[in-house]
Amino acid sequence: MAINQPTMRNNVTDIDYSAVVDVIVRHEAEKRRALHVLLGELHAKANHHLAIQAHMGDVASYLTSVPLRWIADRVGFAADLPIFRESAEGSKRIAADPDTIEMIQLRQPDWRRQQEMTAYLASRPHHKFPPLLLVAWQRWAYERDSDKWASDGTATEDSLTLLGLEPNGAYWNLDDSNTRFYALDGQHRLMAILELQELIRTGSLYPLDEKRRQRNQPPLSIDELVERLQSNIGGDKTAIHERMQHLMDERIGIEIVPAVIRGESIVDAFRRLRQLFVDVNRRPGRTGR
Repeated sequence: MAINQPTMRNNVTDIDYSAVVDVIVRHEAEKRRALHVLLGELHAKANHHLAIQAHMGDVASYLTSVPLRWIADRVGFAADLPIFRESAEGSKRIAADPDTIEMIQLRQPDWRRQQEMTAYLASRPHHKFPPLLLVAWQRWAYERDSDKWASDGTATEDSLTLLGLEPNGAYWNLDDSNTRFYALDGQHRLMAILELQELIRTGSLYPLDEKRRQRNQPPLSIDELVERLQSNIGGDKTAIHERMQHLMDERIGIEIVPAVIRGESIVDAFRRLRQLFVDVNRRPGRTGR
C-alpha cells in the first residue's frame, strides 16, 4: 500500500500517520501469519518439537512439552542410562564406581507408591505433575569407534539433535529421532505415567511392592476410579470413562540435557551426569520425585 507523500503547509511537513500505522499493522499481521504456518508445520512433523533453551552453569538444556504417551514409550529410569550401567558393570571405558552404584540403588523408585500416584492422575480432574528432567542418549555415545568421537576421545557434537530457529539461540527445532531419554528427576512421576498407561490398557492396576513385584491384594479397577471421579465432580459415567481413555494425550513439561556434550570425553560426561543426579535428588528445594 502506497504512503501519501508529505506536503508542505505553513512550513510544517504533514504526514498521513494513519497510512503509516496501517502499513506497520499489516506487516506485523503478515509476520504472525507466517510464524503461525511455520510453527504449525513443525508441530505436525513427527519426532520434532519446538524447544526453548535454558542455561545454567556450563550446560544448556532444552524445555518443551510432550504427551504422557511419549513419556511412557520413550523414557527410561536413571538406573538404565547406559553411561551409569557401564560404571556399574565396570567396563574398560568407565571404571566401576561403588558410590554411584549405591546412589542409584537408593534412588530407585518405590513401586509401593505407584497405585496412589496413578489413582491421583486418573481420579483428580485438576491433577498436575511438575516437569521431568531427562537425559538424551544416542547410540553413538556407546560406540567407541563412532566418527562422532574425535581422536583425542572427546565428542564432536551433543547427543541431542537440534536445529537453531533464530540467531540468538533461544528457540530450537529438537529432533528426537534415534534418541532415548532417561529420567534424572521425576522417576516416581514416570512410574505413575507408566502405570496409568497400563491401567487404561488393561482396565485394572495391581498393587506392587517396593521392587515392582505384585502384592497379594485385589487390583484397583478403572470402574472404581470412574466412580471415585463421579463422586468428586458428578457427571455421566460414560463420559468420564471416555475422558479417562484420553488421559495419555495430556501433555507434560520436560527439560532435556544431553548425556554427552561436544568437547567432553565419556568420563567427563559420566562425572557431570552423576553430579547432576546427586544435585537434583539430594539438594533442598528440588522438585518432587
